Amino acid sequence: MGDGLARIFTKQAFDPEAFIDKQAADGEDALLGLRQKIHALNEDTAQALKKNVYKNYSQFIETAREISILEGEMYQLSHLLMEQKGLMSSMMEMPLVSDKVTAVLEGPKEEKKEESPEEETRRNLAFLLEKVEGCSSVTEVPGRQLVHDADLVEMDPETFVQMQRVHAFLLSDSLMMATWVPTRRGPMKYRFQGLYELDSLAVVNVRDAGPVKNAFKILMFPETRMYQADSAKTKRQLLDILEDTKKKKAMKDKQKKETSSRLSDQFSSSPVGSPQGDAFQQLDEKAQDSKEEQPVTMDTDFLQADWLQELPEDLDMLIAQRNFEGAVDLVEKVKEFLTECPQGPALKEFKARIEHRVKQLTVGLMTELQVSPERSLRGGPRAARRAVTQLIRLGKSAQACELFLKNRSAIIRYNIRQLKFEGATTLYIRCLCTVFFSSLSDTAKEFLKAFPDHYGCFSAFVIWSKQELNSFVSIFQRQVFESKASLTTIADCVQLAKKNCAELSSIGVDLEFCLEGMMDLPVQQVVEETRDQMVEGIRYRSQDEQWRPTNLQNKKECEKFVEDMKGSGFDIKSYIFDDCFAHITQTTVQFAKSLATLANDLLRLYTVELEGLIAAALTTILTAQLTQFQTALKADKFKEERNTILKNVQFVGDKVIGHIITLYLGKELSAPKQVLDLQSTYKQIK
Repeated sequence: MGDGLARIFTKQAFDPEAFIDKQAADGEDALLGLRQKIHALNEDTAQALKKNVYKNYSQFIETAREISILEGEMYQLSHLLMEQKGLMSSMMEMPLVSDKVTAVLEGPKEEKKEESPEEETRRNLAFLLEKVEGCSSVTEVPGRQLVHDADLVEMDPETFVQMQRVHAFLLSDSLMMATWVPTRRGPMKYRFQGLYELDSLAVVNVRDAGPVKNAFKILMFPETRMYQADSAKTKRQLLDILEDTKKKKAMKDKQKKETSSRLSDQFSSSPVGSPQGDAFQQLDEKAQDSKEEQPVTMDTDFLQADWLQELPEDLDMLIAQRNFEGAVDLVEKVKEFLTECPQGPALKEFKARIEHRVKQLTVGLMTELQVSPERSLRGGPRAARRAVTQLIRLGKSAQACELFLKNRSAIIRYNIRQLKFEGATTLYIRCLCTVFFSSLSDTAKEFLKAFPDHYGCFSAFVIWSKQELNSFVSIFQRQVFESKASLTTIADCVQLAKKNCAELSSIGVDLEFCLEGMMDLPVQQVVEETRDQMVEGIRYRSQDEQWRPTNLQNKKECEKFVEDMKGSGFDIKSYIFDDCFAHITQTTVQFAKSLATLANDLLRLYTVELEGLIAAALTTILTAQLTQFQTALKADKFKEERNTILKNVQFVGDKVIGHIITLYLGKELSAPKQVLDLQSTYKQIK
């Protein structure tokens, strides 16, 4: 019938109203049967869907990975197309002979006094230093000039909501974005946001549609940003100048590389006596005589290796492919190589390009550890080891430690939220302790593997562990203490938490003292409330007490009563007479059982800090019962029952207090002096 219903529901011409009318005509029983069948069909469909998800789970993962790789390749393809376009334009406009070679061959001309690159940079970028906060590193590159600037509004690429006002500074080799400072003091109007090389960005025009007007996108791997200009003229002017600046930079880089290659070839192939050889020899002698130009020449020659020229593009490709290990290996290789390179402007510029890629790589690795709604949280600590290891190699151990612990906090909270509160409180707390402390243990083990020699991070882990324990205690307190559970249930739950916490000491994490300190106050409140309830119960029951022996009806019931009391820890054979009577009243029996259970629970909650409170609670309860005994002995209406009252006093003094002392000894603790003094008082009444 389930398959028949499925075929009926999936027909294109299915009419739900007609179907219901037909079923309703058969009566209420038919509708109830149909309801059960629909529920069964729903469960079968859910099971089939779940099986399909499990079956294709690996394919889902592979598809997501392929999509991520394809996205990176599309970005790379866009960059390559832009570079090819620039190279084609530069080849069409490039002269056959370099200006520097022509100048050498034509001979010396009148020397003009020119500004040094440092002075030119300071003059052109003085505006940035005065107006933009935090851009001092941008002005340190020699030869960098300010080409154009414009006011823009940054928008969300997906929702098209305006986010913030920004200002774009187009430099000769890069694009700098700065945000507006709302409450500024002094001449500073902007705050540095980011610097992006022209080689690594692509501009995409956005059509005017609805609220989006005069907008364009800038693709800067791995980010996509959307900006809006105040007018179509401003937008077109900025995009044209940006495209023209990219072309000029590509042509300049191409000419510089070809000139250097041509000069080195002619130096090695031209004979000394030839005119070209003499000219190059004179140029070489001048270079050797000039001490100021020699470091620059050596710096430039040192960076002409093919793998160094291709290094930025290789890093972009590795980051796009999410090959973080290969990217970090390449960064370490180039840093080791550059330590031997002579200092100079070219080296400073090259380092700036590499540092930009290192920042992108760091952001990518940090994204791996960040928690977001769309990212799965089912991975364990090992899933973060890859990103943590690479961040440590990049010298970002502090960020790696912080993100690793935040990632683990989110996973612990996720695992706790998956728990369902069903059944007894103790069962839920057992599951809660298992999830929390096992996660804490796994995190500690993985932390030791990920940060073996970074001892400065250990203090961060200790602080994090205490914070997580505090969160755990908050949940524990809400489910146990605030739910008004019985003292026995509370003792069971507290023991479970302490037992699981004690197991952490095997891996070097000892949080028992912190756990006890966090639970002392709520435990103290519960003990005081339970004490007051028992004292009030003693006073209430004493009002109806007649102090008559308990009639057990027959010998069989008497034996059953003796066994029951023995199970509670009391031997009362000496208080039985006539095979079916007991000197102990029902009120005293109820008091003895309640006090025995209470004493056992209190000793399960025992800590050094609570020692005095537990002893005081037991003493208060026993004193309240003693007061009721003394009142009954003085009352004239109970003169005939005096012997029964004394038997009850004897039972409490010998058996009940003796049982409490035995419980203390079983915990390897000394019985409190107050309890021992009370036992002596009970014996004196006897």
